[in-house]
Amino acid sequence: MDKIHQSKMIKNIATLKNHGRKELRGEILSIADSLLHEINARKIVKENVHLENNVLKIKDEEYPLDSHRIFVVGFGKAAVPMAQALWDILGNKITAGIINSPFPSRIPLFKINVVPHPFPDKRTVAASQEIIDFVRKLKEEDILLCLISGGASALFEIPIPGISIEEESKIIKLMMRRGADIIELNKVRIALSQVKGGKFLRFIRAKNCISLIISDVIGPPQFVGSGPTYPQKYEIDKLLEKYGLHFQIPEYEISESKAENIVLADNTYALEIAFQIAKDKGYEAKIFPEFLRGDPQTLLNKFSRVMEKNTEKILIFGGETTVNVGNALGKGGRNQELALYLAKLLPPYSCFLCMGTDGIDGPTDAAGGIVDDLTLKRAEQMNIDVEKELENHNSYHVLYALKDLIFTGYTGTNLADICIGIRAKAP
Repeated sequence: MDKIHQSKMIKNIATLKNHGRKELRGEILSIADSLLHEINARKIVKENVHLENNVLKIKDEEYPLDSHRIFVVGFGKAAVPMAQALWDILGNKITAGIINSPFPSRIPLFKINVVPHPFPDKRTVAASQEIIDFVRKLKEEDILLCLISGGASALFEIPIPGISIEEESKIIKLMMRRGADIIELNKVRIALSQVKGGKFLRFIRAKNCISLIISDVIGPPQFVGSGPTYPQKYEIDKLLEKYGLHFQIPEYEISESKAENIVLADNTYALEIAFQIAKDKGYEAKIFPEFLRGDPQTLLNKFSRVMEKNTEKILIFGGETTVNVGNALGKGGRNQELALYLAKLLPPYSCFLCMGTDGIDGPTDAAGGIVDDLTLKRAEQMNIDVEKELENHNSYHVLYALKDLIFTGYTGTNLADICIGIRAKAP
């Protein structure tokens, strides 16, 4: 594992460790920055996909290429670096490819469609139709590699007849504001889509369809990107009622087509890498998979118990919280809000960092935030009413004023959220 990096993934790292518990901040920021380097999607693909003697090896699976043509499609926040890795590995063995991504790029033999995130629009539908037309032209003997990562639900979509993309976006946005988690959101997305829940397979002529998945979902991998190559169906009437929605969805049959779905990395993988980085730096550490669930405020008692029972200097938590914003007009993200709540319970000489590994936390340009046991005192000195701002879900503006927002930009991966805490004894 590389211990020295030429550039920082966290762009404002110098500012973040220049106040509060400077030494502790520097230590966990170093772990987080190294982590983002190590879990880059391009690196993950190249570690799991190899070409040897005209045989494509993906983890433990082998696919003789013979004279088969190879095509690639992809959708998600990590689709571009995943496609770049395949180009590095396969080069001109790839006949052509199309990627739907929120970020522009150039890759030989690929067309990159830049489409909006987190809510699709008419550009999404047009770009997705282009992918449909692309796979329809393949031959049965061709190989199709499908690159799926978090964000694909918004980046690859054609709604069912009778509902517009704008109406679908409005439904999903309402559910998000009311605290729906990713599983709930994606069950509804599957029902509203012509390409999710395995429905994409209906358009694919190639019999050899292999999905490479980088998962941002805490749960079954078929929910990543709402499972375009995972045939599935759910009863969602009660789910719609839970969020105050009432409409009829036409019945549909689960696709009989099949694809091989291979998960290359997920949130637990990110935690294990963070643990190894901490260990390499000489720290005692412990990881807590699937810990970050539910509303950030409700997690405080769980965090308190963990800090009381575990003596390791570094504690690493994974998962993804959900925030019920309601009618609040504040600005923030789930990691920023969690960080600010944690500031309320931190013992002396401790520091916590919370961030989305994709570099995007909620509808903001920040990846998350960092706090320590001096944060509330600094906020008070700046006449910031933290309790009031939390009630208004306005964590972004609080952390911005404190210079404690984490900015990374596009990280080239998406493995859900990670929270890293560090504690030290009083000098």
